[in-house]
Amino acid sequence: SSFQDLGVLEILDLMRLPLPVDAVKAAGTFGAFAVLSSSLLLPLPAVSKTDGAAIGACLITKAPLALARCLTDPICLANLACIQTCTDRPDEGTCQIKCGDEFANSVTEDFTRAAVTEKKCVPQRGDDGSYPVPQSSSLVREFVTTEIEGNWYISAGLNPAFDIFDCQLHKFEAPSPTTLVGNLQWRIKDPIAGTNFVTRYTVQTFDQDPHQPGILYNHDNEFLHYQDDWYVLDYKKDKYFVVYYRGTNDAWDGYGGAVVYSREPSLRKEYVPEIKKALEPIGLRWEQFSLTDNTCRAAETKLEEFEEDLKFVETRVAGGLQLAGKLVYSEVVELEKEVVELEKEAVQEAKIIGKAVGKEAQVIEKELEKDLIAVEKTVEKDVAAVENEFVKDFKGLFRRR
Repeated sequence: SSFQDLGVLEILDLMRLPLPVDAVKAAGTFGAFAVLSSSLLLPLPAVSKTDGAAIGACLITKAPLALARCLTDPICLANLACIQTCTDRPDEGTCQIKCGDEFANSVTEDFTRAAVTEKKCVPQRGDDGSYPVPQSSSLVREFVTTEIEGNWYISAGLNPAFDIFDCQLHKFEAPSPTTLVGNLQWRIKDPIAGTNFVTRYTVQTFDQDPHQPGILYNHDNEFLHYQDDWYVLDYKKDKYFVVYYRGTNDAWDGYGGAVVYSREPSLRKEYVPEIKKALEPIGLRWEQFSLTDNTCRAAETKLEEFEEDLKFVETRVAGGLQLAGKLVYSEVVELEKEVVELEKEAVQEAKIIGKAVGKEAQVIEKELEKDLIAVEKTVEKDVAAVENEFVKDFKGLFRRR
C-alpha cells in the first residue's frame, strides 16, 4: 500500500505526530496548529505508510514554517488540494504537474524548495529511462546561436505536461556565439477566473557544448538545482528547429520532452516530412506530437487581463513535487476537460479549509490565553505566599531579640 492509497482520514491520523517544543517555538501557535490540522494533503512519491510517516515527521520537525505558510496561503493550499484529486488516475503524474503549473506562486515554490532541496524530506523521483540521451549522430552538426535571436514559437510539442500550451512565444538573445538566453512565456487557463488566462514566463540561459554544437546546457540553477539539456535534432535557418530535451532536479531525475520551434505562429505543413525524418533516429514519431495554438487571442471573457496575471516561475519544466511512475499521455485530452472542474473544487475546498483553520486557530489562541492567565495567577499566589513567609520570618526575628 502506498501513501497515496490512504484515505484522507488515514492520512490525517498518520500526520498527527508529536511536535517538539523547539518546532512549536519556531512555527508559532498557528503554524503548529496548521501542521496538525485536517488540511494537510501532501503530494508524495509512492511510499509505504512508514515512509509516509517519516516524510510527515520530517516536514513537521524540519520545515514547519514553510509548511505552515503553505497551508495558510490560498494558492499553495489549493495546489495541494488539487494534487489530492489526481490520486489513482491513470495520468496521475500529468495531472499533478498541471496542478503545480496552474497553482504556482512564491509560497508554493518556497515550500517545494524546503521539502525537497533544503530539508530533503521528499525523495527524488528516479529516472525511468523514458528520455534517454540521444546518440550524437542524430544531432545537427552546425547550430549558430546568433541565428536564433528574435521571436520563435513552439508550434508543436510532445509532452502534454510541459510542451503543449497556448501562446508559447519565446524571445531569444545571443550574448555570445555560444550562449543563448531565452525569455520563455506560455498561457494556461486561469484556475480562479475559469475562462480567463494567466501568462507564465521564465528566463533560461543555455551554453553550447564546445565539441557538439547541437547540444546546449542550462545548468547551475539555484531552484531545485535543475538542469535542462537541449539536443537539436534538425534546423532550417529562419524557418524551424527541433529540440529534444531531458533534465534533472532535486525532485525528479530524467524528465523530458520535445518541441518544434518555428518563426511563424503555426508550423507549415511543408516542413513536416523533414521533421519526421529527424525524429526517427531517436525513436519518436510525428504522430506523437500535437500542434499548439499561438494565435495569442485576447482574454476570452470581458475581464481585462490584470498585470499580475503575468506570473514568473523559477522553471518551465518539472518545478514541483512529483509522484513516482511513468506518465501516461493517452488520457491527456480527457484530463484537459476534467481538470477544470477538479481545480474549481480544489479552490472551493481550500477556501472552506481556510475558514475552518481560522476558526480553530482562534479557539486555540483563546485556550492558550486562558492557560497563560491561569499560570500568571498561580505565579502571583506563589509570590504572595513567599512574601507572607518572609514577613513572618522578619517579624519573628525582631520578637526573638
